[in-house]
Amino acid sequence: MINLELIQNYFMLFLIYSFCGWLIEVIYEFILSRKIINRGFLIGPVCPVYGFGALLITILISQYSNDYFAIFGLSLLLCGTLEYFTSYILEKLFNARWWDYSNEKFNIKGRICLENLLWFGAAGVAVIKLINPILNNLFDIISIEVKNAIFYSTLTIFVIDTIVSLTIISKIRKITSSVKNQFKDNTEEISKKVRERILEKSSMYRRYLEAFPHAFSDKIKQGKEKITQVANEIKQTAIEKKDKSKRITKYKINKIKRTISKSKIMTIAKRNNEKEIKNEDNN
Repeated sequence: MINLELIQNYFMLFLIYSFCGWLIEVIYEFILSRKIINRGFLIGPVCPVYGFGALLITILISQYSNDYFAIFGLSLLLCGTLEYFTSYILEKLFNARWWDYSNEKFNIKGRICLENLLWFGAAGVAVIKLINPILNNLFDIISIEVKNAIFYSTLTIFVIDTIVSLTIISKIRKITSSVKNQFKDNTEEISKKVRERILEKSSMYRRYLEAFPHAFSDKIKQGKEKITQVANEIKQTAIEKKDKSKRITKYKINKIKRTISKSKIMTIAKRNNEKEIKNEDNN
């Protein structure tokens, strides 16, 4: 039998942590740019990846609540895996990189990095040992009627937000594809025209451009081209070094051969000379 109350509690946890994640992103962006920017994938003030991460920690790791090291390590692995595959799936679906840690140390394909993983571990400990107990006590106080009202209203808003957001992103990708067909390989011109087209749209479209300025450019393509170029340069350098090494080795071998041949000639000449001297002495 489905436990509706448990589902409601989980959904409220998801929304609360999604909002907290959104708040962290907004504050972080404000510190960097001194501007308040809605960094969420959805239009509303939520970042679902944070909510899913906290929910997975709650469901899968709560049984280790007495072991801080287990909570830290499992949260690190769980949230790191979630972030990596979320980045991968979103990129495949929308051909856009929503976040990129390529400039951070110890990153994996720019999708996750060590610093974030450590924060995930610490956040897991906070979720299990500190925040969840407070929220669960709060949920127990709320009456069933109020909880039902909160659950169904927020669920409806969340579903509508998701549909609208996905529709807008899909339309932006169509704009990008249309511009690419016009300008082919001129990536700089593509990025410029895509920005111009999006700026002509409503504020909901412009929000994505402001929140993720590189997501709808041709950055991924440029990145692949750059990687290919670097790889070709490395390959060419390796070939040149190999050819140079072969030439040097061949030169050394020939030099050794000449040295050996010269030495043999001198040895033979010396022996012949010694024989002649010996023959003269005998006569």
